[in-house]
Amino acid sequence: MMNSNFNALKKISWNSVSLKIPEYWEIDSLDNFHLLLGEEGVPKVEIKWSDLPNKFTLEKFFKKFIVVSEKQLNIKIHERSLPKYFSHPDANFEFFFFLWESNSATGRGTLIFCNHCKKLTMIRFFSNLDIKVDSIPAQVLYSFIDHPISDIVNWNIFDLSFSTPREFKLIGYDFQPGGYTMRFKQKRICLTIFSWGPALFLLSKKNLEAFAMQKLPELKGVVSPGTCMRGDYLEWCFQGGLSNYLKKIPLLNNYSMLTVFRIIHDRQNNRLLGFFINFPENYKYDLMKLLVDSDEK
Repeated sequence: MMNSNFNALKKISWNSVSLKIPEYWEIDSLDNFHLLLGEEGVPKVEIKWSDLPNKFTLEKFFKKFIVVSEKQLNIKIHERSLPKYFSHPDANFEFFFFLWESNSATGRGTLIFCNHCKKLTMIRFFSNLDIKVDSIPAQVLYSFIDHPISDIVNWNIFDLSFSTPREFKLIGYDFQPGGYTMRFKQKRICLTIFSWGPALFLLSKKNLEAFAMQKLPELKGVVSPGTCMRGDYLEWCFQGGLSNYLKKIPLLNNYSMLTVFRIIHDRQNNRLLGFFINFPENYKYDLMKLLVDSDEK
């Protein structure tokens, strides 16, 4: 049974992997298949995962994963028995618990194999605390998910919280102080998510439209104001890719693209959120509605 503080933890969702961590832990570093979380620069937990090849033997891949992880992380891994009373709500998971040690530290962790998505994940804690039912490591493990449970992928990273269709793949990201960018693609559809802040400072000398034009000078056409669940916004919608003459040629018409950009003043979080979509004109899915209306915490 989990303790009553579990629901107070914050959620991190990154590239189909999701878990809950204490409010005071922050992201120290990340890449497409790795997260390092810490408190005031001190590491607390590291998550590293890999998709298994189509043809594999779990035992062989398991051993290879351990050898590679030991080399990359400069640690030694020693098997430990399943913690007493430990169980996970997802029956697809198989756990291999271990003790790890380096020249300067030791800690506990687990390898998790998912029979559903065939993903192998290492979670290691920078602590020797037993993984008891009411411990922070146990609560983190109870909340762990390594694949979407629907056709929607949730993203909860830094101040960003949104969802994308499962088919969209993360192709790039940039998290700099004051400005975050995430880029996705699905066939010919390109999606970019922006977050700038603090909003009150950024809008102290210019309005929302001027700020948007400064950041994205390619914006053109009529600006439409509106309000959504995240706040007041401005939206641009314009065509590009082909001239009006070439659009009349049926074989070329599919190359004409439509761009939609919405910038929202999120007053509650003091951020400016931008959603930039570039897609073929015949694309019917209401992607903007999904992006803007999803705000999972």
